[in-house]
Amino acid sequence: MNLKLICRIGGLIPLINGLVLVFFTSMFMDMLSWEITDALLTLGEVFGVSLIVVGIITYRSPDIAGDSLSAFGQLFGVTNCLFVLIIGYHIISGQASGAPAYGNIVFTAVLAILFFVYSKNTD
Repeated sequence: MNLKLICRIGGLIPLINGLVLVFFTSMFMDMLSWEITDALLTLGEVFGVSLIVVGIITYRSPDIAGDSLSAFGQLFGVTNCLFVLIIGYHIISGQASGAPAYGNIVFTAVLAILFFVYSKNTD
């Protein structure tokens, strides 16, 4: 495993989440046990597009970062930690539950660790 592969995997997770949020917004929100409103559906779709953008940037970073891939890896480690914190807060506060919340916090935490470990190894 190397940092390039971790970027590819790290890009697929938000890309998949984003596609699900854009095309299956009600299902995703229902799995989180959220009351579905028109406003929440709109917000979910916008957030889904944002996740697609994050996924594309993360996935493509090894091809455009050049010698700075290690710095990008550290940055992605930090951003994944931020997602872990907010997802964890939502789980603890009871605002989110179910497979999307628990699955995403585990995958995101593992990715954050991998980004930090492999970014350090590339220096």
